[in-house]
Amino acid sequence: MGLQTKLFHQIGLAPHKSYPLALSLQLYGKPGLPHLLEKTGQRKSKNFSLEMQILFIQPAVGKKAHTPYTKTWQMEPLAIAVLSAITPPHIEKIFFDDRIEEIPYDHPADLVAITLETYTARRAYEIAAGFRKRGKTIVMGGFHATLATQEVMQHADVVVTGQAEGIWQQLLEDFATGKLKKLYQSKQTVETTGIIPDRKIFQHKKYLPIGLIESSRGCTYHCEFCSVYGFYKKCYHSRNLNDIVTDIKQSGKKFFFIVDDNIALDREKTLAFCEALKPLKINWFGQVSIHIGNDPQLLKAMHESGCIGVLIGFESFRKENIRQMDKKVNERNTDYQMAIDNIRKHRLMIYGTFVFGYENDTQEDFDQVLAFARKNKLFMNAFNHLVPFPGTPMYERFKAEGKLLHENWWLMDGYTFGKAVFNPGILNAEQLTHLCYTYRKKFFTWSSILKRSTDLKANLSSVKKAMVYFMANLSSRKDVEIRQGLPLGKNDNQ
Repeated sequence: MGLQTKLFHQIGLAPHKSYPLALSLQLYGKPGLPHLLEKTGQRKSKNFSLEMQILFIQPAVGKKAHTPYTKTWQMEPLAIAVLSAITPPHIEKIFFDDRIEEIPYDHPADLVAITLETYTARRAYEIAAGFRKRGKTIVMGGFHATLATQEVMQHADVVVTGQAEGIWQQLLEDFATGKLKKLYQSKQTVETTGIIPDRKIFQHKKYLPIGLIESSRGCTYHCEFCSVYGFYKKCYHSRNLNDIVTDIKQSGKKFFFIVDDNIALDREKTLAFCEALKPLKINWFGQVSIHIGNDPQLLKAMHESGCIGVLIGFESFRKENIRQMDKKVNERNTDYQMAIDNIRKHRLMIYGTFVFGYENDTQEDFDQVLAFARKNKLFMNAFNHLVPFPGTPMYERFKAEGKLLHENWWLMDGYTFGKAVFNPGILNAEQLTHLCYTYRKKFFTWSSILKRSTDLKANLSSVKKAMVYFMANLSSRKDVEIRQGLPLGKNDNQ
């Protein structure tokens, strides 16, 4: 399962695939922007570059009345830190996070840059409309901008698609000279060496004390439900190892989530990555595929580097589902139990993820997964319904088969987070929605949390892991209720 989908459903990086993080606005570039010229109709100073302001915005998914925003979705948005790092120092940078603070629609910034993925698209459009009414220029980018470009162009003055190394610099130059284009498209392969995210832009914001680190981009798999392949295509590359180490040191944090879709795709580079982390004395959690269960050397290296747990997309016990989703790594590694046993031998906690909504799925599939997760005392487990993100093979298949209830479901009035938007087969959309919600609650009952906490091989194999285990499970228990039925957008009438 891809980053935007996984993280958004499970720990809140909003995929996709969701920090995603889902990384929302993939705008990287090289510093050294030439002197910015005066923007026609704006400020009159010839020394315009010293006065220019850019306002970066991270939109929320939505808001329930009288309910706090989902705590596990309140992490530092990595893409914003990268944008800040590549913006020339003579340009003033301001950042507002819609998840934790009010948006200042009357701010005098010259340019407003908004990141978005599918679940935050509606809110992003609301924010953009508020600023455009005040005559501001809006730039949008991210997964959704890349996969639903024509839609996003209706709500922004400028749209950036893909990884925009170099494009951010050109965009700023064009803005300064009054030559902005409607669309900026990145190259498939980009250079990121030397770029260290600028986390100073997050000062005084109350995020979870977890650092987000990127060690690679893209994925060589192309699962039908995942928007990562649609975004990166066949492009996969690793980040410079020295940059990763510098990034970690400068962050000042000791616990990290590695946002890569699969940190173990390139075995030799993963081993080198682990070796580089050893002297740093940090702890980290990352996403991998099931194949690492057959690689004791890699598991040992990960453990010794400070890894305390891994997120694995088991996806389904049905072979026909695995074939349909085209997840070949799971087709080749079918012994989930053996993989789990080997991973636990190296004291790594396991966050399992399963998806439901294929043709023959029934409530028995939910029962089987719940029993499996409890038996193996999984650190966490996700019961996710399939989400037909635009630009994915699954979206096109559901559309062709007439399964989609609404094509642009993310903009539909009345749509809420956690609601299935297609009729699977044996189950209908309403039943699928109810079962996912019900089994999440079952997994996070007090008895389940306490029973799984008795795992001395992984979950309670150290004081740190015990703290992470209880904090994550108690927070997720609460968030099940907060997330379910969360309306997209805020409608703050700006």
